[in-house]
Amino acid sequence: MSEEKPLKDSEAFGKLERGADGNVLRSHPLIDHMIDVAACFCRLAGCRSIRRAMERSAGRQLTDQDVTRLAVLAFLHDIGKANSGFQAKRWRDRIPVAWPVRISAGHGPEAFKLFDVPTAAAAVQPLIEQVCSWGTASDPLLIASISHHGRPIKDSPGSSLLFWKTQTGAYDPASVLRAIAESALCLYPLAFESGGEDLPDASAFGHLFAGLVQLADWLGSDTRFFEFSGPGEARAARATDLADRAITTLGLDAEDWRERLIATKQDFARTFGGFPPHPIQAAMGDDTLGPLVILESETGSGKTEAALWRYLQLFRAGEVDSLYFALPTRVAAGQLYKRVQDTLDRLWPENPPLALRALPGYVAADGQEAKALPDFKVLWSDDLNDQAAPHRWAGENAKRFLAAPIAVGTIDQALLGALQVAHAHLRHATLARSLLVVDEVHASDAYMTVLLEQLLKAHLNCGGHAVLLSATLGSRARNRYLALNAESRTSSLLAAMPFADACQVPYPAISDNQSLCAVAGTGQCKCVRWTARDIIDSPEHIVELALAAAAQGAKVLIVRNTVPAAIATVAALEAKVPDRAWLFQINGVVTLHHSRFSRQDRPILDAAIEERLGKNRSSGALIVVGTQTLEQSLDIDADFLITDLCPMDVLLQRIGRLHRHANERPEPYHIAQVVILTPTGNDLTPLLTRPKNGLGRHRNGGGVYDDLRVLEATRRLLADKPVVNIPDDNRYLVEAATHPERLEALQAELGEAWQSLAAKLEGDTSAEKTIGHLHTLDVQQRFGEEEFPTGVQVGTRLGAQDRVVRFDAEQPGPFGEPLKALPIRHHLLPKDLPLDVEPSAVTHHENCTTFRLGEALFRYSRLGLESLKDQ
Repeated sequence: MSEEKPLKDSEAFGKLERGADGNVLRSHPLIDHMIDVAACFCRLAGCRSIRRAMERSAGRQLTDQDVTRLAVLAFLHDIGKANSGFQAKRWRDRIPVAWPVRISAGHGPEAFKLFDVPTAAAAVQPLIEQVCSWGTASDPLLIASISHHGRPIKDSPGSSLLFWKTQTGAYDPASVLRAIAESALCLYPLAFESGGEDLPDASAFGHLFAGLVQLADWLGSDTRFFEFSGPGEARAARATDLADRAITTLGLDAEDWRERLIATKQDFARTFGGFPPHPIQAAMGDDTLGPLVILESETGSGKTEAALWRYLQLFRAGEVDSLYFALPTRVAAGQLYKRVQDTLDRLWPENPPLALRALPGYVAADGQEAKALPDFKVLWSDDLNDQAAPHRWAGENAKRFLAAPIAVGTIDQALLGALQVAHAHLRHATLARSLLVVDEVHASDAYMTVLLEQLLKAHLNCGGHAVLLSATLGSRARNRYLALNAESRTSSLLAAMPFADACQVPYPAISDNQSLCAVAGTGQCKCVRWTARDIIDSPEHIVELALAAAAQGAKVLIVRNTVPAAIATVAALEAKVPDRAWLFQINGVVTLHHSRFSRQDRPILDAAIEERLGKNRSSGALIVVGTQTLEQSLDIDADFLITDLCPMDVLLQRIGRLHRHANERPEPYHIAQVVILTPTGNDLTPLLTRPKNGLGRHRNGGGVYDDLRVLEATRRLLADKPVVNIPDDNRYLVEAATHPERLEALQAELGEAWQSLAAKLEGDTSAEKTIGHLHTLDVQQRFGEEEFPTGVQVGTRLGAQDRVVRFDAEQPGPFGEPLKALPIRHHLLPKDLPLDVEPSAVTHHENCTTFRLGEALFRYSRLGLESLKDQ
């Protein structure tokens, strides 16, 4: 810690440290903080992938003079702090009468007003004249720098002028501004030498620069890296070394890891624990693949390792410096995190790149769990002197997750970099260094598809790399994604593909902007017999099927589309089961698997499912009931599947949990068998007006599976092909159930009501896309031309947001863990529920907790969360 330096009234501070009583203990001079941030920016610009992103966005190579001029703009990021209102913050609510203003102020919009005050403007005029000579881009780039708190700032009418007032003998903003200008001219002489090109005026470059300044400011404000200046310190002499330490500690410069990887033999089997590569995995090592790669292969074929292998090839070649693995759910991300950690430990036995589990509320880095502290601080271990803690900096705030060398999280964290939300530019800039891997790309709606397309477009246009993984992606979706990268694509690849041609596309396949290539499969073909049974509304009949299979020793998986249907199925099971040992239990408590469990109980459920139904499952009958949470991410292996009707691509995902491993099975189930539950008479027509069991479109739009055309096409395929081979038939099955030609023919055959449904669905999709385009961050538009929306809900999911409720006094949970945090889906919440409402009337009885949230009554038990409005 540097020696304490008293703050004089005439001096401008950049940072303050206060004691428990609120009084200032230490201060960091404003100009010194500005020097720190500029030093961080320069060091970031020297990192390989960041420099690549800058130059690709700029459309040309950057010279040392370019970077120095940009550093001057980064230096000026906090010029607004020179105003009297901001400097009054040193006294909080006890501003002296002699101070120029009696209220405190910020430093963003206030920065614009200095140019309207003659004395202030004159103080920086020599500097600004020089900056303006660097081209027309200098103005939006300066605005981007001033907007470093996360949102574009625009000048607007107001009273900010008064904050630039001076008071003789107290504080003079003009003298501080004069010192800032003189420091810039003195510290960065190369920037002010004549000649050189104008600064890049590409809009995308301005947005990337904004994100880099936000990152530099966040780093330069962290006292673990930039301690406050001591008395008489010449900060510029130290700032470069401090910035180098910060960037190196955080792993933003990856050269050491790259050199060590290059020095060792890179072998797939050694990298992934002794297993030779499947054909798709070996193919992902091809260094001629383009920046956007789409890998389509069956569930369980090793797509995860294929994507990691791709990352290692790109990292070794210096094409990327980091990895973000984006998955559809928290569960999937949590499952993958440990596998990634193990891989890194094998490749770098000493000091591997930090692996971050980028899940808010479940953050972990290098195996250490993050513990939240007051004031948004984080404790990584019980050792307060933990020397490794600064390395985990990226995990201390969700906005910094993408700055980690390796991060595994949900797709939402990446999509926030493509939305008009606070610090989107920071996410965009940190992601630019990475290979972005997106798993299960088919599992998204129209709104999220727009966001993903915008994210990929911005990422690819600054030289980033991406891999999309899918069990099977429809031809229209695949070509739409490939069209995002405009380089060297062929017209035949991007043309709309007729149904017959789409069915002939190879599978498995790897495609990029140049070609689509067939890849050999794993050789593990699975014969599946499926049949439709019109008993979706009869839990008793469903249970009879499950019990008959269990009586023969089978592991049975029942997947329902909705939580109420799953709970009803468990109730029917308990009423009829002859042997409770057949039922899925935790600590002797019968339960099921779905999304409405607490944050404490969900990991217990996941672990128990994999133990009882995983690769090394025990023998004996078992019946597991759940919802969509069972269809992805969990490595489970059932003998017999009973599932509600769902779209074909989802059905194939569920079938991926059937005969997944080479386990012993009862003789009747040596061939995989599936029963698909359908409405009475196999007739979906009533669902046009009354959705049920997650099937059909609600009156105002939406629904679990709202496109009944796809569901009807899927149902017909069950009869047309009672036996299918997986994965050989995957391509045909998905195209036959989703291709526009097939759906248009189906609605024409079924008549006016189905054509009306198609029109409504098209309207829903169009509306969602329109909202998506309104919410996305358009990096092709000059920075600062538009402000981010206020008073409008902008998120990665369209519609009302879910709520997480917390219980002050920990309630006992059904499986032995306390009930602390419980997510509640938005459709269960009362309308217009205030954000600050807490659980009330909390009672615990017979292992159940009941509580109110507003006017709604809920129960939490071994069956998860239930709304009691109808009980």
